[in-house]
Amino acid sequence: MADINPQPITGIARQPRGAVKLGGTLVTGWVSWEVENNVFRSADTFRVVLAVADLPAARDAAWVASQTSIDVEIFAKESPTDPAAYVPVAADLLIFGQVDDIDYHPALGKIELSGRDLTARLIDTKTSENFSNQTASQIAITLAGRHGLTAAVTATTTKVGNYYTQDHVDLSQEQSEWELLTKLADYEQFDVFVVGKVLHFQPRATPSSDHYAIVWTPPSADFAHPNLNTTTLSLSRSLTIAKGITVQVRSWNAKQKKAFVASYPKSAKAVKPGQSAAQTTIWHRTIPGLTQDQATQRAKQLYDQIVQHTVKLDADLPGDGLLDCSRTIAVRGTGTSFDQIYFPDSIKRSMSMDEGYRMSVSAKNTTPDVEAGA
Repeated sequence: MADINPQPITGIARQPRGAVKLGGTLVTGWVSWEVENNVFRSADTFRVVLAVADLPAARDAAWVASQTSIDVEIFAKESPTDPAAYVPVAADLLIFGQVDDIDYHPALGKIELSGRDLTARLIDTKTSENFSNQTASQIAITLAGRHGLTAAVTATTTKVGNYYTQDHVDLSQEQSEWELLTKLADYEQFDVFVVGKVLHFQPRATPSSDHYAIVWTPPSADFAHPNLNTTTLSLSRSLTIAKGITVQVRSWNAKQKKAFVASYPKSAKAVKPGQSAAQTTIWHRTIPGLTQDQATQRAKQLYDQIVQHTVKLDADLPGDGLLDCSRTIAVRGTGTSFDQIYFPDSIKRSMSMDEGYRMSVSAKNTTPDVEAGA
């Protein structure tokens, strides 16, 4: 197990470079941009500010204003081999997206483009098709093809009609194609996400064994000042979750004509005589149409989701291409229980002429003293 970012940080000067493509054409004239990647099964987002006077003739303000659809690609490299002649490559791509909004400010001489990655094509398309005789992987391949996406899909074998029968869901109800895919991913215990022009539908990845390290070094006899390889660092802990929670799921199963109640963890302590409150916080959810086993499984899933918010991390740091939302973060050196592993929620990268290449990270995890959902 090793850190992917070397420690300690050396004093070598960086010369970060960025690039923007509009409709497949590399353009000059960008003033700033920001890209936010997340793990919330929603689209990654971007924003680009362009200086009208510096745009090339083929992609000037008139061209931008006349378009009904614009593809945007944003690239970044923290230390290219030749900063004076930076040419972006596929490995530098932060986002391939489509513009949702164009804001033109003639008096300021700028255009602002904002939008989402190609997940947006699935989010914005509704369907009420009946796919009951297909597998989840077959549906993923079909939907990817409809939107010009390459399908990186792991084959599944269960017909989705079986899942819908178990959960008593109406297959014909209108929903977005992305909502359909995320439901199928939950059934299969899969991840689903879009990177560039590729739709991924695959088994959930195991946490990385190599961490991105955030290291606090307190003052010592050799160094009078503390050292931190981030610009800012904020760590917080929810005592409500840390003291213990129980998730209780109630369900009425019309087919079996029975009500089911499931709690997780089962070791939760009841209120003792003379106590005015439970020793754990109870989270109640009502979900129709479940069996006893399904209610127990849902209670565990909800518990695992909640306790992942026990501790949180927020940090600002120099931008790089090493950290992504699949990479765990290790905090070290504070001498407190905050020294542990965190899972990123979102990573926002930005570059501008004034502030250079920056990165903001939000991450979370449970703590060893909170009962894990085993």
